[in-house]
Amino acid sequence: MKPSEFVRLIKKNGFKLDHHGTNHDFYSDGKRLVMVERHSRDIKDKTLSRMMKDAGLK
Repeated sequence: MKPSEFVRLIKKNGFKLDHHGTNHDFYSDGKRLVMVERHSRDIKDKTLSRMMKDAGLK
């Protein structure tokens, strides 16, 4: 999954951009904070799994 696809998924689940870092964007739903790297390659499976868990989607 590309980072842009993951961002679309979490936005549909109530997350909004919280702030920008140097290489990452941070999205929050008020309770949780999810860090998404800014690059065009696919997110590694283990990383994606952790991000889904952090977002409460898994």
